[in-house]
This record gives sequence, C-alpha cells and structure tokens, in this order.
Amino acid sequence: MRPENNPNRTGVMMTGEPPSRVPIPACAVALGLSLIMLIAASTAQGAQLRKSGQAGIADEQGAVEQSDESSSQSGDTGESGESSPTDASGESAPGSESQSGQSQQTDSPDQAGSSDIPDRSGDTGTANTLDKRKSAIPTLVREQQQEYQRLRDQVWNAPHPPAALPQPTHAPQARDSGIASVGIEARNVHFYIDNQIGYHVNRLKGELVPVNKGEPVNFDDPRQFRIHIFSGEVLIRPQDLEALMNNYILTYEPRSLSSVSMETSQDTLTVHTGARLFRFIPPISGLPTTLKGPVKVTEDNKLIYTPESVKQFGFMPVKPLLSALGLELSTLTPFKQKGIQLKGDQLIFDPETVFPPPRLKIDKVESAELTSRGLRLTFSSGTSNAGFAEPPVASDSYLWIQSGDALFSGVVLVNANLQVLNSGEGPLAFSLYDYRAQAAEGTIHSEPDGALVVHMPNDFEDDDDNPTQNTGLRPRGAGS
Repeated sequence: MRPENNPNRTGVMMTGEPPSRVPIPACAVALGLSLIMLIAASTAQGAQLRKSGQAGIADEQGAVEQSDESSSQSGDTGESGESSPTDASGESAPGSESQSGQSQQTDSPDQAGSSDIPDRSGDTGTANTLDKRKSAIPTLVREQQQEYQRLRDQVWNAPHPPAALPQPTHAPQARDSGIASVGIEARNVHFYIDNQIGYHVNRLKGELVPVNKGEPVNFDDPRQFRIHIFSGEVLIRPQDLEALMNNYILTYEPRSLSSVSMETSQDTLTVHTGARLFRFIPPISGLPTTLKGPVKVTEDNKLIYTPESVKQFGFMPVKPLLSALGLELSTLTPFKQKGIQLKGDQLIFDPETVFPPPRLKIDKVESAELTSRGLRLTFSSGTSNAGFAEPPVASDSYLWIQSGDALFSGVVLVNANLQVLNSGEGPLAFSLYDYRAQAAEGTIHSEPDGALVVHMPNDFEDDDDNPTQNTGLRPRGAGS
C-alpha cells in the first residue's frame, strides 16, 4: 500500500497497528529543567536588585531630608573632630546615630548598581559642594558654630566683673549675665547730667546699681539706678555750681536766694546772690549779697560752707550786725531744699542727694579742696577698685562700662563692654539725659572681643528748653 497523504503522520511506513512513541533521552530532560530553573532564578534576582535599588534611593533621600531637618533645628552645632555631629559641649547631637545608620544603609553593597547615589566610603562630613541636599551639616557651619560657642563661653559672655562688684549668682544666660551691677570707669570726662549741671571727672571707679534688683541699668531713666563711687576725684567748677543752684535747686517760689554766681580761689568760695529777707523782702531780685568762706568735710560726708564775711551792696557788713542782735543767717533767709540747707550760719551740702538723679552713693569724701579752678573732691572706699580691665581703645578721655547688664539706647547689653569716646578733639563731654541725641550723631563699632566703641561729638543738636522737640519721631516703617 502506498502511504496516505496525512501531514500529521511521520515519514514512517504505517501498518494497520498504531505507531509506537520515540523515547526522549534522560540527559535532554535534565538539560531542559536546568535551563528553566536558571531563567527563573535570573528573573527573581533582577526583580530583587531593582527593588533594592529603589529602596536605597528612598533611604538616601530620607537620610538627607532628616539631616537637613536636624541641621535646621539644631542650629548647625559644632563638631568635635569626629564624623558624627556634636553640640557645643562635645556630646552627640540628637539624631546623629540615626543619621549614621542611614548612611551605612546608603553605602551598602546592595545599592552598588544605583549610579545616582554618591559613594561616601571614608567620608568624614566634608560639605558636598555639588549637591548640598546630599550633605549633612556642612563642616564650615559646624566649625563656625564651634568657634562661636568657644568665644561666647570664654570671651564675649565670659563674666569678668571688677573685684568690688557682686560676683555672678548664676551662669550667664541670653538676657542675664548673672551680675547684679555694672562697673564704670571714667577718666578726664565732663559729665553733664542735664542743663549744664554736672562736674568734671578727673578719674573715677565705681558701679551702677539698679534700684530694682534683677533689672538692667537703664540709661533712659536715671531714677532707676545710682552711682556707687569706689574711688576717684572730681572737680566742681564755678560754672557747675552756678548751674546746680540756678537751674535745679532755686527753681521754686517764694525763695530766699536768687541769681547765684560763684568764684573760687585758694581755700575760699565767693558767692554773689540776691537775698530776700524772710523770702519776700524785697519782692523782686533780692538784696545784693556777697558771702566768702571755706568749705570743709564732715565725718558723715557732708560739705559745710561757713561764710566768714557777709556784705550787702558790696560794702555793708551784715554778719557783725546779726551777731550783735543774736540772729543767724538762717533766721533772715530761711533756705532748705533736698541736699542743701542753711542751718545757723552754715550752708550744708549733701553730695549724695544735691545733684539730679542718678543719686550718688559715697563711701567716704576724703577731702575737699578749693582752688582757682573750683572745688576738688577726692573719694575713697574700703571697697577694692581692682579688676577693671583696660578699655579696648587707648585714650586719655573715656567712659568705660564693664560687666553686668545695661540698657543703652534701647539695646540690652548683656555682660556689657562699652567704651564712649569723643569723636573730636579734647576731653569727652558726656550728657547723660541727652545721650541718645548725642549718640545719634556719632558712630559705633564692634571690637573682635565683643566690646562696643561709641564715638560721640561734644556738640550736637538738642534743645534743653524744648521738651517736645522729639514728638515728631515715629517708628521706622510707620505711616506719617
């Protein structure tokens, strides 16, 4: 028979019986199974690699974001030389361990196939200048903050009060140095309180003490602090005495004395004034009166002026007549004001209270000497005046504020170090009540150790007779 035309048949002569199957060798089966297992393993490994790469990228981005957040919250704290961030005290900063762990995950071999992840093996925190997002706290910032912390602890905020000042009661804080008063040193300064009232400071060391404990010394309100003098020497010139009497003490009616002028010579104070008998006679000006005599110091720091000569109209002796009548000067011209009074035939000054605020605290008036230049007062104290540092700028005329807290021109100086100098020639003339107007026409700069140096002009625009001259001032940015 001829074979039938059937495409499903093999090219084998068929008989009437079903054809037998051709057996497959065992080696071929084994080879096929091996290939299938190899393909499956490769597919699984590729999927795992892709999954690991994506996880590594996510971990890297999470580490970077956490690092950025940590750096912004911690203020970019300093480092101690190790690869992990540290704070100013040298302890590990919060979050540094988690950042380190994330860095190790990022650098694991499973992520070697991710070409966009930088290799940080051996990295010690050096700032990445190409991609800042993938840098932890930049080394530059850490080093700067570390140095600033050292300067704050050892220089800028380090308390070094003079020996006589109260020592710190607690560690310095951002708004409190822990020192209860402010050290002050002045040399060759015309110190004016207000309206030409003041004195010339040849030299002085002391402290400014706030009236309310715990508050800064407020230069805007001299009533809120007093000047405690440790040692020094001041000269009250004749014009200073005249301004004190005419512009501050004799500003009431009816008064016994008016239009005071003064002269000084060796051991003698001469006073020219208009005297009103019993405060009313005559009703205008007063009788022209001249008094002459020495000034002495008492044990309780009072200044006693005892006129040895009293004349009226320039030629008529008055004191012999009063003595003959058993009368005293205080009987004819009663006079008593804060810090000064006429008692018997003596005029008594209290230097602690006779001047406008701030009040003075004087441990001891060592001497009072009258010369042609004025009344020179010398102060001493059992309190040590040691420990005053040299001011930052060498000068023969300055005001130097050291330690403690002071409110100066609206700024609280914590652990104050402030030097005031004349911006022109000659000694500094410092006007306490007008210091803001004086400082506004000057300059200020900072020294590397944190001290502030203010240069002020002696002459500045200010009208003592116009208390409303600054009513037009407005805060910056405020509407007109």
